[in-house]
Amino acid sequence: MLLYIHIPFCDSKCGYCAFNSLTNMIHYKKEYLEAIKADLIHSLNLVTSLNNGLLKKLDSIYIGGGTPNTLAPKDYEDIFNILQKYISKDTEINIELNPNASKFEVLWEFKNLGINRFSIGIQSFREDKLKLLDRIHSVESAKEFIQKAIKCDIYTSIDLIYDTRLDSKDSIKEELNLASSLGIGHISCYTLSIDENSRFYTKNKNPTLDSSLCYELKERLELLGFNQYEVSNYAKTHKSKHNLGYWQYKDYIGIGLGAVGKINNKRFYKQDNFQSYLKNPFQYKIEILSKNDIILEKIFLGVRSEVGVNPSIIKNKNKLEILVENKKCILKNNRIYNTNYFLADEIALWLEN
Repeated sequence: MLLYIHIPFCDSKCGYCAFNSLTNMIHYKKEYLEAIKADLIHSLNLVTSLNNGLLKKLDSIYIGGGTPNTLAPKDYEDIFNILQKYISKDTEINIELNPNASKFEVLWEFKNLGINRFSIGIQSFREDKLKLLDRIHSVESAKEFIQKAIKCDIYTSIDLIYDTRLDSKDSIKEELNLASSLGIGHISCYTLSIDENSRFYTKNKNPTLDSSLCYELKERLELLGFNQYEVSNYAKTHKSKHNLGYWQYKDYIGIGLGAVGKINNKRFYKQDNFQSYLKNPFQYKIEILSKNDIILEKIFLGVRSEVGVNPSIIKNKNKLEILVENKKCILKNNRIYNTNYFLADEIALWLEN
């Protein structure tokens, strides 16, 4: 079982961001914390009832946003008190951090709270690219923040964005070399996409370069000792339990504004209107997943990661044989594995039809 907690507050909203994030709303901090605590207790009880009165220890807890470190570690104490009986020594507890949102000393306080993994939203190690992406931290502050995080003896991952008009093969190499030199052991690399809910889209601002650098990026990371285990994720060690849990189609609880959860064949959608959520954090919509829905989701998630797919759920065996014959997929230990994660969507769609 996985748990996601959403903290929507941000100091500023990046132009590419289409997530449920809010600026100039931190004065609602107290009300929001009360809402998510109530939501958490209610959801844990609901999941327990759906699992015949049993809820084992959580595999992972992921605090995302927004910018979770717009809140102080002490703001999370009540939440961790609620969760204590669901946490084991093996539970991965991750928090997303932005370099500009808190002082370095706060990192130690997060560790003392129980956090054992940091995911830092760096996005770039170039000043011009940070400006293009509307990031408000500097390269030097990002480097210093990473170094301080690693000194806390907590496993640290960073996010990077590529495929902007400022990127080239050489610039990508330089950024990845720098990341590796800082001691980073996990990197999530996302191509810049312009969602219709983002400011870049509404302003008709498309700062992307219409070319793919993904293969260059993968090659460089592999030379630096990183292994790709999902289309956007690379690790030397300590692959993300939380991410792997999603791709393994584990059940998950979603807490907070606009959060989504899945238990068995039910998907739960929390309210995405801030004031409505504050007034009633217990309200949600339910989607009933059909057997076919579940099969398709397992295929899409499996071919984009090292999780793979059980061939028994694929209806068209002829298509599967064609993929294996053409070395697009391999069959190993009675599972199908995609040999090129960058073609995951195409392969999944082909198998679906």
